[in-house]
Amino acid sequence: MLPTWYNTYKNLIDNSIKNYLKNYLDTEKNPWFKKFKEAILYATKWGKRIRSILALEFYLIFSKKNFEDIKENDDIIKLCIAIELLHAYSLVHDDLPAMDNDIYRRWELTTWKKYGEANAILVWDLLNSLAFELLSEIWNNKLIKLFWEAVNLNWMIWGQVLDLYYEKNPDKLSLENLIEIHNKKTWALIKFSIISWILLSWYNWNLEKYKNFWEKIGLAFQVKDDLLDVEGNFEETGKSVGDWEEKWFVYFMWIEKTKNYLKELTSDCKKSIKDLNSEKLNFLINYIVNRKG
Repeated sequence: MLPTWYNTYKNLIDNSIKNYLKNYLDTEKNPWFKKFKEAILYATKWGKRIRSILALEFYLIFSKKNFEDIKENDDIIKLCIAIELLHAYSLVHDDLPAMDNDIYRRWELTTWKKYGEANAILVWDLLNSLAFELLSEIWNNKLIKLFWEAVNLNWMIWGQVLDLYYEKNPDKLSLENLIEIHNKKTWALIKFSIISWILLSWYNWNLEKYKNFWEKIGLAFQVKDDLLDVEGNFEETGKSVGDWEEKWFVYFMWIEKTKNYLKELTSDCKKSIKDLNSEKLNFLINYIVNRKG
């Protein structure tokens, strides 16, 4: 069972996303728009909101504010919405037939499977632009640049390019290549979530101080996913599992070594934020590595 504070954070973020999209989408009255609007809301309704909760918790720790002080129109909430819109964009993108060709996500049909590939591509386009539109309201150019860096050619997009390349050339894939792919695809947005509070609150801090944390937590996330793909089932994960792929960590390490590697990553994550003395951050680490889906 999730702790009360997690559900409280998540509910605020979920409601903020719904309200933002409702206000944005209700400006269009064209009847044809109805199906597209449904597809947008469908693509953004899911999620554990781990990235945005990380951003919110780091912000609260360093700004010295209480959760009760946070309002839906605050910059930190706009930031959280932008993070989740961009994350949803990446999932819609990855599920497409030309990418991972996934049919299910979180026990329901993926966006392209339910609303068609063309609508899914347009949803993907809109979510990307909306995320940047939201950040532009915060009036912090450094923040927008950091956000852009998370998804540009050097990071998320390049990670996807590498992923596609090694799917066609599995004999060239090494464990080092695999770690590089997931560093690009997974932890770039996590990195943004963790250090965005610095720019948002104008806090004078070394941006690299928690580099080890965002690198290791991003890898831990992916290693756990790979274990779930081997040991999980649809009832627990909500998606298709069990299709053996050479890109998995399990392929290189086998199950027991992969589990030990996950334990090492978990330990490193906790050590890197020990100075913060945050039970909530420690919970998030445990939640990521112990989740069932």
